Amino acid sequence: MTGSGKKKIGIIGLGMIGGSLALALNGAYDVIGFDTDESTREYAISRGFCRVVDVEEMRGAEAVFVCVPIAATADVLCSLSDKLSGTIVTDVASVKLPFAATRGRYVGGHPMAGTEKGGIAAAKPHLFQNAYWVITADGDDAVIVENIVKSTGARPLRMTAEDHDRAVAAYSHVPHAVAYALTSAAVSGVSPIAGSGFLDTTRIAKSDGEFWADVMLMNAKNVLRGVSSVSAELDALSGLIEHGDRSALIDYLTAARKKRVALDCIDLGGEALYVDLVDRQGEFERVLGAVARAGIDVRNIALVPGRDGVSGALRLEFATANDRERARAVLGEEGTWQE
Repeated sequence: MTGSGKKKIGIIGLGMIGGSLALALNGAYDVIGFDTDESTREYAISRGFCRVVDVEEMRGAEAVFVCVPIAATADVLCSLSDKLSGTIVTDVASVKLPFAATRGRYVGGHPMAGTEKGGIAAAKPHLFQNAYWVITADGDDAVIVENIVKSTGARPLRMTAEDHDRAVAAYSHVPHAVAYALTSAAVSGVSPIAGSGFLDTTRIAKSDGEFWADVMLMNAKNVLRGVSSVSAELDALSGLIEHGDRSALIDYLTAARKKRVALDCIDLGGEALYVDLVDRQGEFERVLGAVARAGIDVRNIALVPGRDGVSGALRLEFATANDRERARAVLGEEGTWQE
């Protein structure tokens, strides 16, 4: 506790994730931070992110979040097991199994949030709103970390380190690998006619290459398994095209399409409503404005592009079925077509 009565939270590494965490917790906690980069420390102080202190001053904090680059995480965790002995230490690394044997009161964590941008200037106080925050530990210390995480607006989710690493390989690491490969394979000089399919599929290839090299190497077994699976599917698809087997090709594409459509129907903890968008100016604002004026809280928003890459559907996710039905009624009264 401090003189203000607020519990202390330490953050080591004040980049985009660490800075966003500081902004999200500032007010509810006494946030103290550290970064090896002097300009980052100065930025944090001048913008009121947190108080900047030496790492040793974080001893006795409710918890200390390690938000350093993934390649440096193991060394920092090892160092803290001595410097902050007795203090809960958690991290935000996107691979968990390599750190599972960390000594002391370690709680593995991974917020499923972020952008392709980095650095403290990219930090946002709402970055973790409604995002899953995986916790790969059990016990009282895990509960403490979960309660802190909830203060950011995130939704804690318990998983084992092994299950986490398999899941993120399938749904994040391998897609990034494929996006980089697809971008590398693109014929040069065609960018003026690149359609939304190519641009949407390769957007994540704009992410930092150094970061993703470390992630892929640290989760190599799962990533290699996933890449091999994708390669086998491409080989199968190539064979169907090479042999001109239209019927089998249609069956293959249709089966894959059904799997992708089914993903839109998976219950991720919210209540979803799909709203068809008309291709006219101000349509996006009109739909969201109608819901906001009715005082209905939207948990998550996603744009589902149409075939032409212009029109499409808006996926609105609500906390409760009642909120969803209220939104359906409001949008119906406004004359907005819904699914």
